[in-house]
Amino acid sequence: MKRHFFQPQQTTNSQGQPRHVGFELEFAGIDLKTTGQVIAQTFNGELQLISEAEGKIKTDLGTFKIEIDWQFAKTTARERIAQRAQELGTTKADDPFMQWMAKLATIVVPVEVVCPPIAVNELDKLQPMVESLRNNGALGTGKSLIYAFGVHINPELPSNDSSMIIRYLKSFVLAQHWLIKRHKVDLIRRVTHYINVYPEPYSELVIGYQGDEPLSQIIDDYLAFNPTRNRALDMLPLFMYLDESRILSKLNDPLVNARPTLHYRLPNCEIEKPDWNLSQSWNIWCVVEAIAANPDLLAQMSQDWIVDDRLANRYSEKVWQQLDKIDNDLS
Repeated sequence: MKRHFFQPQQTTNSQGQPRHVGFELEFAGIDLKTTGQVIAQTFNGELQLISEAEGKIKTDLGTFKIEIDWQFAKTTARERIAQRAQELGTTKADDPFMQWMAKLATIVVPVEVVCPPIAVNELDKLQPMVESLRNNGALGTGKSLIYAFGVHINPELPSNDSSMIIRYLKSFVLAQHWLIKRHKVDLIRRVTHYINVYPEPYSELVIGYQGDEPLSQIIDDYLAFNPTRNRALDMLPLFMYLDESRILSKLNDPLVNARPTLHYRLPNCEIEKPDWNLSQSWNIWCVVEAIAANPDLLAQMSQDWIVDDRLANRYSEKVWQQLDKIDNDLS
């Protein structure tokens, strides 16, 4: 199986610099400290454990963040650090309670690795980390019925102007149900609410955009139909980055973090499989990249989507044939 990362047609941002991509991996099987040690050893980095529930590793590629993906554990760990510093005069003493909680948490919630932004032409540098985590026992979605673990991809856009955002939104709407099939999204992940596709009325609204709608309208439309982080393509981080006050005036969610990227959440994490690689998730996403980079193709597929016989917005024969063709051409 090919392991190289496809290069999108649009490889630079509006400043002419290489576009960057962030990845997030969720898995079980190894604890937070071991995860940090593996990453530090892989990249000759320096591990700093902030608490039993989170840490970071400084490397030449940037700073990797690790955490137990459970807000209660992270908050409790921080509070106990502050309390123990006050009572014991140190934050270095072992905390048996938090060690026990961290071990318990990794049984039912994942350890998450948040990678720093990597240039699109250097994404293969992440592969040694994946192999090292696998060799140390990392387990992905397929190892348990309760492991609804995913890979999140955070691609920087070629530009943040409204017309470019619309192109990516349209491209994703055209592909969203095909992507579920192509990624073979795990059933347990599909029945959770974390990776819902866009509702049909919003999809129809997006396909109807002319391309010159202002950012304020794009954000307001999105919030009207998607006032949640739980979308397969979560636009809230980008919109928070571009217009924080507009988001905060309409949405009260402290977990929305501003960043100049899309937040794509569909792929499974199958890190336990010997032939699995982050490139597989990225390369499927590149079908969306290919549509967004070709305005004529996007316009034709949008028209096919409108006129085709569709079943609840899930299937358009002409569009899916074109998606398959793009996928095959990329391969």
